[in-house]
Parts: sequence; C-alpha cells; structure tokens
Amino acid sequence: MAQFFEVIFGGITQAAVYSIIAVGLSLVYGTGRTLNFAYGALYTTGAYISWVLTVGYLGLPLWLAVIVLIPILFGIGVAIEVLMLRPIRGGKNWRVTAMMVTLGLAFVLDNANLILFGAVAKPMPAFIDGTVSIFGITVSAYRVAVLVIALAIVALLELFLNRTRFGWAVRAVAQDIQGARQVGIDVNRIFAFTFGLSVVLTGLAGLLLSPIFLISPQGGWEPFLKAFVIVVLGGLGSTRGAIAAAFFLGLVEAIVVYRLGANWTMPVWVVTLLLVLMIRPHGLLGKGQSEAAG
Repeated sequence: MAQFFEVIFGGITQAAVYSIIAVGLSLVYGTGRTLNFAYGALYTTGAYISWVLTVGYLGLPLWLAVIVLIPILFGIGVAIEVLMLRPIRGGKNWRVTAMMVTLGLAFVLDNANLILFGAVAKPMPAFIDGTVSIFGITVSAYRVAVLVIALAIVALLELFLNRTRFGWAVRAVAQDIQGARQVGIDVNRIFAFTFGLSVVLTGLAGLLLSPIFLISPQGGWEPFLKAFVIVVLGGLGSTRGAIAAAFFLGLVEAIVVYRLGANWTMPVWVVTLLLVLMIRPHGLLGKGQSEAAG
C-alpha cells in the first residue's frame, strides 16, 4: 500500500508540472487562436539552456540560473510571435499557416539541439537530495520541491490573470479580440506577451522535469502531446480546465504506470479523452468558445 501511495504522489507531482505546460499552450490558443507545434521543442530547449547554465558549463546555482533563464525564454517567445507569426496573422488561412510555421520551427529546434548537444541524453542532477516522510510514506525531497514550485507557479498565474489589469486584458482578448481592440487594448502586445509567457512556462517545466526524465533532442514531443490532450480535455482556451485536466490525467497516468507499465500511458490518455468528449464535447470546463483563464 505504501508503494501505491508513493506512485500516486509521483503522479500528483508530474500532474502539477503538466499543468504548467498545458496552461501555457492553452493561453496561446485562447488569445492568439494559434496551436504552437514548437511547444515541445521549446520545452527541450529550456531544459538544455538550464543544463548549460548549471551543471553543463557555467555552474550557476539553481536560483540564479532561473533568474537568467526566465528573460531568455520570454525573449525567445516574443521573438517567435513578432518575427514569425505576426506577419502572417490575418492572412488567408493564417491559422493553418501558423501551425505549419511552428511545426517547421519544432524541427529546426530539435535538430539544432541535436547538433549542439549530441544524441546522448543529458542528465540533470536533482538540486535537492534525500527523502522526506509524509504521513509515514517516504517520498523524494526533490519531488516535494517540484510539487510546491509547480503549485506556486499555477497559483501566481491564476492571481495574475484574475487580479491584475494586464491579466484582465489577456482575458478580454481571449474572449473577444475585436471587442478588446475597440476598448483600446493593444492586441499585438497581448499576443507577444502570452507567447513569451507560454515559452517561460514550458521552459521552466523542462527544468523541473529534467532530473526525472533526462534531456534529449526529441524529448519534447511527448510533453507536447500530453499538453495537447490536457488542453482539449480541459476545454480549448480554458486555463482552469487545463489545470483540472492535468491533475486528472496525471493521476490516471500514475495508476496506469503502476498497474500496466509506462507504454500504456498515452493509449489510456487518448481513450479517456474520447470518453470525456463523448459526454462533454467542449471538454471539462469548455463552453464552446475559447476562454483563456476560464
């Protein structure tokens, strides 16, 4: 029984990190109506940058590496939106074009990471060693730290979206772009900001999970697929739906891995998604229209 609860705790920890990844993907879709296929590659890129900043080359302490990492990731996200997506937005079939552009970017990033860092997976040591006992159950201290950090990020994001003027502007753009323009909101600024924020979120998730799963050049595709399933299950554009779906599927994954093995994770996720969509076609918290921060 103790082993089962350890597995469940591990699932909750991974679910918290999945929620960070999914919220970023949901934000971009909710505001910009863009599905970013480079999201997984950016997850991997964030992990590699973290590796370079810490154990790879520079040897920075984790707290300082995070301070350096966040503006780098944000700048990458803003540059992608401004230089690659903004010029095509509004054109004929621009949503399809945007998906093709981000898919091409994913291949470019994956191959760049392969050339720069090689095909061998990079280990990232856990920055907190040891174990802790919770209600008599021994769990990794690093997983506890990851859970606390991930929950803090999600809570801060919810506060930002629901308690700040800029967060209200993001919600307004997600609900009605034309209406947001009419009340004076700089829509392009919101697009750039949310894209930058999404890259920060997926990059931080890459940092948090890299000591658990290692870092490899094509390692971002599974997190992207999982984030996509979570976003669809939660309701396209709904950040709260993404959070709820992430924890639901994270627990499902933990039980499946414990009982059946890791190879069954994605098949069970997909079957779960299909069953839920048969009952609620717009997802757990979707209402038929995109609503970032919904």
